Amino acid sequence: MESVLEILASHPGLWAFGLLLLCGLGLPPWSEEIVLLGTGYFVATGDLSFWGAMGWCYAGILLGDSFIWWMGKFAGERVYQWPFLRKKFQPARRARFQKIFFAHGAKAVFAARFLPGIRLMAYFIAGNLGMPLWRFALLDSLGALLTVPASVFIGRLFAENLDYALALIHKFEIPIIILGIVLGWWLFRRWRAAQVEKLSRIRQQRAERATSKQEDS
Repeated sequence: MESVLEILASHPGLWAFGLLLLCGLGLPPWSEEIVLLGTGYFVATGDLSFWGAMGWCYAGILLGDSFIWWMGKFAGERVYQWPFLRKKFQPARRARFQKIFFAHGAKAVFAARFLPGIRLMAYFIAGNLGMPLWRFALLDSLGALLTVPASVFIGRLFAENLDYALALIHKFEIPIIILGIVLGWWLFRRWRAAQVEKLSRIRQQRAERATSKQEDS
């Protein structure tokens, strides 16, 4: 965790984007959850806004996951021989998830967002077996909507003890997903209220200008 915080320290948003992009490719020695918690730490310190953290983290996750889908779609089975992916695409695991994909399709891809050990395999096979990019991106976005806000929020809440926060995520994954749903709904309600207020101000300003013109005439 300390090494991730040191990397994020200079430019938390930009580095969160880069690290999450690499997490999607299965490259760094740390998990996506550690990066999200670390980003929450810098939200707590005031170096990054919550909405800024959401933007950088979503972008990194979705771009990284979409690149894996792209490899499945266009590079195909050649990646099974690539050194850094060979161990992750073992034949038995590929065959097992292919059966799951054929049986459950979209549900299997959506569930993979909550199972770090099979994300890479699931997203690659989704592209390899012809799932449209728009459907994959939608499922991945919905899954991220349940995990990213909750993980960043927990990192912010437990900024002084991120190791405990990580253990908390692993122990209470399902309740945290529920927390993500509640938090996502709350954020949506705030955004919607802000839009309504902005629209109300615009209408009021237009009405005042119209009244002023009538009085001048």
